[in-house]
Amino acid sequence: MLLVFVLQAGCATGVPGRGSLMGLGHRPPTPPFFNAAAPARSPTASATGRGAGVPPASADTSAEAWAHGPEGMATSEEVRARARRLEEERAEALVWAAQREGREPTAAREAEAERALARVVGLCSGVEDVGAVLAFTFWVEDGALTLVGYQEERGSGSEGRPVEAPELTRVLRLVLTEYVGGRTGEVVLRLRREAARWAVDYDASRTAARPPEARRLPMRMPGTPAGTFLTFHEVAGKWMRAVQVPAGGASRVELEVWLEDGRLTGGQLREVRRTREGPGGSPLALSPEVAGRLVQVLLPFTEGLGARTVRVVLRAEHQPGEARARGRVESARVERPPPQPGQSWYLSMHEATLLRWREGVVEGTAWLAQRGVEELALWFALGIIAKGLGFFATEGLEWVTKALGREPEVVAGWLRTALRRLTPEEKAAFERLWAKVLLEGEQALGHSERKKLRGLFVRLEQAIQEPLDVDLKKELRKDARAYYAKLYPRFAKILQEQNKDLPIHHRRPLQYAHLFPDENVNAGENLVMLKEHVHQRVNFLWGRFRTARPNPTTDEARRAAEIIDRHFEPWYHRADEPPGMLKTVDDAREAALRELRSRFPGLE
Repeated sequence: MLLVFVLQAGCATGVPGRGSLMGLGHRPPTPPFFNAAAPARSPTASATGRGAGVPPASADTSAEAWAHGPEGMATSEEVRARARRLEEERAEALVWAAQREGREPTAAREAEAERALARVVGLCSGVEDVGAVLAFTFWVEDGALTLVGYQEERGSGSEGRPVEAPELTRVLRLVLTEYVGGRTGEVVLRLRREAARWAVDYDASRTAARPPEARRLPMRMPGTPAGTFLTFHEVAGKWMRAVQVPAGGASRVELEVWLEDGRLTGGQLREVRRTREGPGGSPLALSPEVAGRLVQVLLPFTEGLGARTVRVVLRAEHQPGEARARGRVESARVERPPPQPGQSWYLSMHEATLLRWREGVVEGTAWLAQRGVEELALWFALGIIAKGLGFFATEGLEWVTKALGREPEVVAGWLRTALRRLTPEEKAAFERLWAKVLLEGEQALGHSERKKLRGLFVRLEQAIQEPLDVDLKKELRKDARAYYAKLYPRFAKILQEQNKDLPIHHRRPLQYAHLFPDENVNAGENLVMLKEHVHQRVNFLWGRFRTARPNPTTDEARRAAEIIDRHFEPWYHRADEPPGMLKTVDDAREAALRELRSRFPGLE
């Protein structure tokens, strides 16, 4: 018989926090979907039963206050806050779509539990030491089980009798599906080896911060890909062959294993320290079984997200008379790099795309491309930020690197408009190669592919400094109108109804986009809605400026925009006339014209 804590009590009283008689545990609070400044809304969520997020009452109220207020203009911080929320909504909707389109979440949760179960049982099968304890720390969320820590305590030294795997499997399946799988938070699963059985216990009462590598979406993937297993086995064998244990003595071995998503990207043998000297003699190598055990411990960690390090401590000892030293993994835990801006957005979107790619429901990037250029550009932009700018430290890049070093929502917007300046063939090649980097790692690129990708960024550097052609201006104006309606949803209906009577104006005109290559010409800060008769006066002023300065400098174009803004701000973001104005729009035009003439000699 196995010791099965108190399963009957758990069924009678609800889901217990601990598998013991110590009472119900505290359930950790569900973490926010994203770590963003403002709550997100998700139309997808309402359609899938999660419940539609409702924006705070102050969101549209504040929009009305500064969209129809006498000052006319919103601050750049307010506009970026709205842009940030739009990007957040895109990412959240994508995650919910990934979970539900073409797949069954219940089946995925069952597969997730079975995969974790097989790995736990596999590690138990190699332990015969009575009193030994194996502890697995998972982050659990909506049925997804992400291993974040492992620990093994040695026992008394006496050898137990064989344990029947089916009975252990039955108990663990019940724990993982009925007691653990429905939780959100950290869960520690403990198994203690007894003479002829495993005693199973768990603790879900801890309150812990959500680790960035934790998944939210359970996967139907049956197990570890063969290529991943072979890579780990080869590298682990190399590390273990480098370890020498004193004859009759013991050593402590410390390893660093570097992971990105499910890939092994590298690692190092940090330290081999003798903890007990033997009677003397030549040091001995580790048994090959130790490398196999190390692989068993490490493989579950590959199901996390992003770049991270697994620090492993291994204990090795040699018993007199034996040909090789024995070893066991004492602990393995995830160490994380410092969080980067937008990391939660990226990891959530990346998980959604990676899920489709791993499960083979549909090829990941093809599925993402079907969602639209907005999602694809956001995923690319956040992936660039997550990987750092070292990849782009190549000769010939200045403005691209500067643009990519900003806040996530700014980078995403810039990349959307910047990629439009490439030819369709160049854009397709960029999407294919950068998606390969994000899904399979930079090492998956061949030499020619790596050269091609860097060349595309150099080409982008050139393209953003070239004037826009007529067709591209038309496309960008259309995009600007659609984006403005999303940025200010209270104007969406009237923009559709009045159409040409309410144009969206670029404060820094599209004609001068090449003078600001690191800026998104369709950024919210550059867009204003105004009435057509106001737009005509503004265009009149820009026409005079173009005649006087056919090839202006960046500073001249910026100063002209500032002068025009200063005189026309009261009419910006308005579908009506600003109340209480003592001057007319023609007065504003004449005042702006006088200032432009004084600033730019020769302007008529």
